[in-house]
Amino acid sequence: MSHQSNLYSSTGTELAVDIRNLVYSYSKSASPVINVNAWQVPKRGHVFVSGASGSGKSTLLNLLTGTLQPDSGSVTLFDTDFAALSARQKDAFRAKHIGVVFQQFNLIDYLTVLENLTAAAYFAKNKSLDIEARARQLLDKLQLPASVLNQRADTLSVGQQQRVAIARALINAPHLIIVDEPTSALDADARDKFMQLLVEATSDSAVIFVSHDKSLARYFDTRVDMATLNQAGTVTS
Repeated sequence: MSHQSNLYSSTGTELAVDIRNLVYSYSKSASPVINVNAWQVPKRGHVFVSGASGSGKSTLLNLLTGTLQPDSGSVTLFDTDFAALSARQKDAFRAKHIGVVFQQFNLIDYLTVLENLTAAAYFAKNKSLDIEARARQLLDKLQLPASVLNQRADTLSVGQQQRVAIARALINAPHLIIVDEPTSALDADARDKFMQLLVEATSDSAVIFVSHDKSLARYFDTRVDMATLNQAGTVTS
């Protein structure tokens, strides 16, 4: 796999993400913390985004998921101007098209694994989805026994919680997976196992994986450094 930075896709490529002239600042009087002229991610493209603390990685992800609204510019996801949608429309679009694996997993501790996955599926309003069958399929793919479906999330090991977090992100078969620093608390063996499972499980989706650990770039076909992508530079506190 190539590790070369690739900020632009070739003409005619079907895109998962198309960002144009994206600017965001924390307040009207503040300098921009995100200033991206253009960035494209193709469908099924797996992209590794690295950068120092304060380089805008998390802010960029929040703009991609609609948690933050840009000051100007466009965020187009699968030919939809995502930034222009209403809050309700964003929620529906996000539930159907975007899966997120958070750094802290964000599982609901007192719910079972199946209940966690059901909650994620509920918001996509996919009435044709057999949630339990889909959950069993995903757990098998992620090398977890089906018996964990009825276990509470807080009884799982860290490694099991990570795999359930991937399953939750994939339950609605989203077209874009966003992964935010999920390996920071893992040792080298657990980290490599997690990465192998993630790459295998997301082969049909676009993936944007954010981490400061550049050694993980080897799992991706494209690498982007925030120092190159974000013209606003690094924000210091």
